[in-house]
Amino acid sequence: MKKIALIAAALLSMQATAAVANDIKPYAGVGLGLFELDPGQNKKAVFGGFGFAGASFHEYFAAEFRAGLTGPHEREELGPLTETFQVNWFVSALAKPKIEVADGLEFYGLLGATSISTSITPLNSVIERSVTKTALTFGLGGNYFITDNMSVGAEWVRYSSNANAATKNGASFNGLDVNGFTGTFAYHF
Repeated sequence: MKKIALIAAALLSMQATAAVANDIKPYAGVGLGLFELDPGQNKKAVFGGFGFAGASFHEYFAAEFRAGLTGPHEREELGPLTETFQVNWFVSALAKPKIEVADGLEFYGLLGATSISTSITPLNSVIERSVTKTALTFGLGGNYFITDNMSVGAEWVRYSSNANAATKNGASFNGLDVNGFTGTFAYHF
């Protein structure tokens, strides 16, 4: 009798594990758009993008990893002198609570952390200053499923809040405030 109970328990355990594994739905995609870079003054928008991979663990929750960068912003002043700033790279780990509001349309929030490397070359210098920090990340977005496996979306994400205009041109560059306004395309496996 004990052997039958153990076998039944093992089968139930495997069934439960398989059911949980079947609920996990991985996805991957790209996001492209404008990134607002702010060193504390003179906000500028540049083109940038990221790749992402994630998994939906439940109809109301997913987790996502991202890696991306932006192009540089250059502002000419006084002949050959330029001010340049950019996001060299970023990597994010995000929790993604979500809710379906209509057939194929879902809204979501993002909350997590981003390690981000930003740099600036001030007008009065030829020396690039770079800083890497980890910052709280949050945002809002929405997805529309074109098919069961493909979705398009739009989102706003605050990747970092590091700017301080008083230190922008000094030796203690704190980093950039970075907001992303992007469109996304994802494939759901």
